[in-house]
Amino acid sequence: MDYNARIRESVDDLKQLEARQKLARNRDRIRFIRLLKDNTARSQKQAGLAIGLAQRRTQRLWQTYTQKGMTGLLAPTQPPAFAKLSAYQIAQLQAWLRLDQAQTLTHIQDYVQQRWAITYLISGLSKLCKRLQIKPKTARPVNRRQDLAGREAFKKTLLT
Repeated sequence: MDYNARIRESVDDLKQLEARQKLARNRDRIRFIRLLKDNTARSQKQAGLAIGLAQRRTQRLWQTYTQKGMTGLLAPTQPPAFAKLSAYQIAQLQAWLRLDQAQTLTHIQDYVQQRWAITYLISGLSKLCKRLQIKPKTARPVNRRQDLAGREAFKKTLLT
C-alpha cells in the first residue's frame, strides 16, 4: 500500500505536530502516521512495533485516520466526565442511604432512576459511592447460643 500518497500531511508538518503534543498517546499516534509517510516503516505492523503498539491497534488507528483524518485521530476517545447528580441530589441520596433503605447498588440505581430519572451504570454508582465514601454496612455476627434474657437483664442492671 502506498501510504505516502494516502497521508495528506507532509513529514515536516507531522514532526511539528508531534512536537506540540502534550499527551504521549497523541505523540505516538502522529509518530505512527509519520513513520508510514516517510517510508521508515513499510507496513502498519512495522510502524506499530516501532512505537510499541499491537497490530490490531495499528489497524484501528489507520482506519480512524482514513475515515476522520488527523483531527479524528487526535480527538479524545472518551467523553469528558461530569457529575450527573447535583449537590442537592447527592445530599438527598446520602440522607436516604442513612435510613438503611438500600442493600445493594441495584437498589441505589433504582432509587436514582425513579427519583430523578437519571440512569447510572452499576460501575458508575460504585465509583460515586467510593468518591462519597459510602460503604456497605453489614451487621456484626451474633452467636446463635446467645442468652437473650441474660443480655437484657445485664442491660437493665447496667443502667441503674
